[in-house]
Amino acid sequence: MKPSNFILSFALFFLCHHSQALLGPHRSNATDRDALLSFKSYVTDDPTGVLNTWNLMKPLCNWQGVFCNANKTRVTGLALGNFSLAGTITPYIGNLSFLRVLDLKNNFFHGRIPVSIGKLFRLETLILATNNIQGNIPSSLSDCSSLRVIDLSENILEGTIPSKLGNLTKLEDLTFAKNNLTGYIPLSFANLSSLNNLILMYNKFEGPIPSELGNLNLLLQINIGINNFSGQIPSSIFNLSSLIILGVVKNRFYGHLPSDLFTTLPNLMELYVGGNLYQGQIPASLSNASNLEVSDFSANQFTGGIPMLWNLENIRILNLEFNQFSNEGENGLEFITSLVNCSQLQVFSVGTNKFSGQIPSSIGNLSSQLSLLNLVDNQFEGNIPETIGNLASLIQLSLEANLFTGHIPLSIGNLQNLQGLSVHSNLLSGQIPGSLGNLSRLFELRLNGNDLTGRIPSSLSNCRHLQLLDLSLNGLYGSIPAEIFTFPNLGMLLNLSWNSLTGSLSSDIGNLKMVQGLDFSKNRLSGPIPSRLDECQNLLYLDLSSNTFQGFIPGLLTNLKGVEFIDLSSNNLAGPIPLLGTLQYLRFLNLSNNMLQGEVPKQGVFLNASGVFLSGNAELCGGIPTLGLPKCSTKSEQSSKSRHRLIAGLIAGSTIICIFLLLFFYRILFVKPKEQGSSTTDTLSFDGPNKLYSYYDLKSATNNFSGENLIGTGSFGFVYKGIFRDGTLAAIKVFDMDQNKASKSFLAECEALRNIRHRNLVKILSASSSPTFKALVLQFMPNGSLEKWLHSKSEDQRQSLSLNQRLDIAIDIASAMEYLHHDCETPLVHCDLKPSNILLDENMTAHVGDFGLARMLHRTESRDPKSSTIGLKGSVGYIAPEYGYGGKVSVKGDVYSYGILLLEMLTAKRPTEEMFSGELNLQKWVREALPHRVLDILGNELMEACDFEGVAIDYLDSLLKIGLSCANEAPDGRPEMKDVNAMIKGIRNTKHKSSFKLKERENRYL
Repeated sequence: MKPSNFILSFALFFLCHHSQALLGPHRSNATDRDALLSFKSYVTDDPTGVLNTWNLMKPLCNWQGVFCNANKTRVTGLALGNFSLAGTITPYIGNLSFLRVLDLKNNFFHGRIPVSIGKLFRLETLILATNNIQGNIPSSLSDCSSLRVIDLSENILEGTIPSKLGNLTKLEDLTFAKNNLTGYIPLSFANLSSLNNLILMYNKFEGPIPSELGNLNLLLQINIGINNFSGQIPSSIFNLSSLIILGVVKNRFYGHLPSDLFTTLPNLMELYVGGNLYQGQIPASLSNASNLEVSDFSANQFTGGIPMLWNLENIRILNLEFNQFSNEGENGLEFITSLVNCSQLQVFSVGTNKFSGQIPSSIGNLSSQLSLLNLVDNQFEGNIPETIGNLASLIQLSLEANLFTGHIPLSIGNLQNLQGLSVHSNLLSGQIPGSLGNLSRLFELRLNGNDLTGRIPSSLSNCRHLQLLDLSLNGLYGSIPAEIFTFPNLGMLLNLSWNSLTGSLSSDIGNLKMVQGLDFSKNRLSGPIPSRLDECQNLLYLDLSSNTFQGFIPGLLTNLKGVEFIDLSSNNLAGPIPLLGTLQYLRFLNLSNNMLQGEVPKQGVFLNASGVFLSGNAELCGGIPTLGLPKCSTKSEQSSKSRHRLIAGLIAGSTIICIFLLLFFYRILFVKPKEQGSSTTDTLSFDGPNKLYSYYDLKSATNNFSGENLIGTGSFGFVYKGIFRDGTLAAIKVFDMDQNKASKSFLAECEALRNIRHRNLVKILSASSSPTFKALVLQFMPNGSLEKWLHSKSEDQRQSLSLNQRLDIAIDIASAMEYLHHDCETPLVHCDLKPSNILLDENMTAHVGDFGLARMLHRTESRDPKSSTIGLKGSVGYIAPEYGYGGKVSVKGDVYSYGILLLEMLTAKRPTEEMFSGELNLQKWVREALPHRVLDILGNELMEACDFEGVAIDYLDSLLKIGLSCANEAPDGRPEMKDVNAMIKGIRNTKHKSSFKLKERENRYL
């Protein structure tokens, strides 16, 4: 062999056998470099310039955020969190085969998690939290067998959790919080033997907690709050003695918490069970939970008393609000005194419960760190303890909606850190203490709805940070201090309505540049409306009604560009209406009962007759026809009309005098004098015990008809939740008197409900009637309407209505209708039976309400023109077909509505669904599914209930057939309500039997 060939052969042999040794590290380093450069190319925005340090002239390990192994040959970490990077994650990330840490938190990455990430078998920490990453969690993550930490929280991930993640036996922390994930907790998670923290909150997970999780003896935290989990928490979870944090807030868990909960979980520091369906008493072991720092039992159905809490030395937050706790038991309110040992307590809330009695003065000895004290919506009475002024760290003090009497304690002025003070809706009296002016950090002050008197203290102007001041519904008098209009930050509301304030409204009101709501209504203010109101440029709501303001409406009000509501009614305003139609956001304008003159504009809000109120202004004319005003006259016509008015006035005056004299003599001769003690109240009474409520009582009970108390709207008005001073809870239906048929609807309900009594009818407690105001005081139904339970967007409500409950409700309604049709002396037809008019009490018993369209069927029905249905509105989908042709009102019309309602309860389909068009309606859709496809037409939640309760198909088939027979197109083909009621009761009584014994009766109509 030639020397040259030998040398070449040797070189080739050497390169082939030793290339890995010579080039291996460099090739690997090059692979990492290429992957990082690909990562950089997928980043579209780098505001901090962190990736500019990735210079090919520098070694990889000197690039910012890049970490390498000891010999600096491979990339082991990529930590680029908090740099506001945007873009997608490169699929070449999987080529960083030595990567152990990938941290991209708090950026703006979008797109999907690359499937190639599963190639990183050495990866131990994966943090992609707080980005905009979409799509599913790749199952390839299960190939990263070394993973110890996964944090994908605060993205927009969807889909289910891959069950293969249960193979990650080294996993210690798993966080998927704040995404759109669905499905169940995989049973495979029982294999995560090293798991310390499981955090799944703020998603859409459902189903039960697997009991197998109770075998994970290293678990320190389970936080699955704000999901759709349901069922009972397995007892195995309550035996995880290692648990430090347990969070299940805002799910649908039910049952009773074990009384030894804090004994079996001795290390528990934080417990969150609020917003579920728990019942029973609070665990007695809470008394000895010495490690507990946070305890949230809020928004459940807990009852009973609170144990003594002397040993909760570390408690910081104790939240018991929105339950039914009471003074039950020997401790009474002494548990408050037992909290004096809790030196770390910062938040204490027992709002919206059933506590009563006087607050112990020991409340002033609670923790010096207490920042929030909430006692709202109970029945606490007596004086507010003066010692409350000792709680120097208080930031929020909420005492509203109780029965407190006496004066506002002067000591509250000592709470220098206070930002929110709310004592409205009590029985407090006396003057507003000037010491409140010491609260220089006060943000919100609500004293409304009491019996406070005296003048508004000018010292309140010292509260320079005040954004909301509500002193309405009191007995304050005198002029409004000019200092009240100097709040520089008053940005929300100034409400002084429903007092006895006098004097004029200062022009300094223009200093309130930020305020959004001004309400001075129902006072005795006079003088002109300040023109400087136009300087309140953020104003959305203005109410100056029911005063004695004079002069013109300032034209500068047209500068309030964002205003939505203006009420200047019931004053002495004169002159023309300014160009308020130019206010493009104005939706409500009430100028009624003034002395306005001239032509009504034809633009903006004036084009909407339902949003403009102009009655009681005799000199107005023009406007759109639907306002019903006379046409405006020319000058010659006006002169002629003036002469005619004079003549007509003389004739009318003479006539009135004659009529008055005739009535006077008629009263003397024929009218018997009233018995002593009679009253000319404008409040109607009803049979049985009731209390008369004045208009003021209704305003006070509803906090000035506030939106927060609005629980429903109807064709003729609004329904508010009201709490009267005597503690009576009621639903107050206020009729909108600007609607043409509101008075007729009010009288119809009064006539219908005056003398009927049945457990399944809404009970009317009282009624208030005047020419301008009409309202009914009705029995309050805490569980709202059937409409809400059938079609609410909240699955908490829909799915908690079981099949048995639906059947009971159907029977309740049928019983009420049977009573109205067959047991009343004069049969009554409801004419508007539908889910929104079915109300549910605290026991889920159904009550039929809203009799605004009801008709009495008198013996002379056939000759009674009222029995015609011409003009009867009813509700589309529920009103009987014959009513559409002007047929007479009959009980068979209610039977039709009941049939539709029953089908709706079973199928969760409204008769007005978009799918029902042309010849297809709800009845035909159900009929075509019988008898073989019953399950196909049931609502999803009802199908689940049927599976759980083991309901036979023929049972549901019979109920659907009853609904179809009632909803027959022909009135003669419908059964009577007494037969319907008997059939459904029979089905309930034979529910668990294999056959039904009512077929013979059913076959009469099916």
